[in-house]
Amino acid sequence: MNIAVFADKFSGTLTAHEVIDVIKENFGNFNIEADFYCVTDGGQKSTEIFKSHGFKTESQYEELNCDGVYKNIETLNINKEIYFESAQLIGIDSKLKAKDINSSSLTNILNKVQVLGTGGSKAIDFGIGILSGLGMEFISNEQTISDPKPKDFPFIDKVNASSFDTDLNLKVLSDTHISLLGNNSCFDIFGPQKGLSSADIQNHKQQVERLIGLIETELKIDLNPQQKSSGAAGGLTFTLNQILGCEVLNGPEYFLKQTGLLNKLNQYDIGIFCEGKFDESSLEGKIIGELLSSFEGSSYFLGGQYKAEVNYFKNIFECGAEGLKQPRQYLSEATKELIKTFQKD
Repeated sequence: MNIAVFADKFSGTLTAHEVIDVIKENFGNFNIEADFYCVTDGGQKSTEIFKSHGFKTESQYEELNCDGVYKNIETLNINKEIYFESAQLIGIDSKLKAKDINSSSLTNILNKVQVLGTGGSKAIDFGIGILSGLGMEFISNEQTISDPKPKDFPFIDKVNASSFDTDLNLKVLSDTHISLLGNNSCFDIFGPQKGLSSADIQNHKQQVERLIGLIETELKIDLNPQQKSSGAAGGLTFTLNQILGCEVLNGPEYFLKQTGLLNKLNQYDIGIFCEGKFDESSLEGKIIGELLSSFEGSSYFLGGQYKAEVNYFKNIFECGAEGLKQPRQYLSEATKELIKTFQKD
């Protein structure tokens, strides 16, 4: 019986490495052998996860993050491509409200790297901060708004791109198939976890749609905010792709290809898939969903909460709501319940 454990982070509670540590300890207590893999789709802590697969640091330096605080960041060399995790600067752990931050802190990074991971972001500005940093002016009553943020969107009535520089050559990893706008937009799906109310989401979608119209008119181009995968990082992939011409790649596929993990899946009879919350969005371009779709053995869910309407696993073991307060304890207990199943078999 060959067992593999695939662990993504439990957002807000445990890193992928911490999840692996808890499971490994319990497996060891019952003499259960398994191979353990931290996995990522390019989101928060993806740098550490890539490093656990043997990739090395390319460079380290300080940059201002979206909160205006200097932070030590690092890039990686992934098979001769320089990789940067955008969550290092615009991550969900920002101390400010989503309406008070933007993506402008990424502007200096974009010409220094070749691959950008976009998941795990708190930003909802769909890349307006970057556009401003590259010279596009967002104007209110004939006055340019310096470093515009989502709270400024209702006041923008004009766009000027006469000094706009679009010279970028970048691969962008999307951690979701969800679109920027539409019935199930990135704001509908991910807005609540970024602190947006239902009213906030509807108002913000209207403002984003209006600003896209202003940009289309100024640049004389057609934009499609309902395009697949345009909603990663609060719509950052929309702007990087459709306005700045960057290539958008599937984040999980990139990770699996670069690490060679996809080629190892057929070695295992049992796969244990670990995620903080598994729901329908997990199947929309997330790493656990991507692994699950390619795995041919018996699949088990071991994680925080299972919220999908359909059961995609042979069995489900979850920490429940209590796991948000005491994640290690409840993950340990859920792991022991999983072990009991193996012992019965």
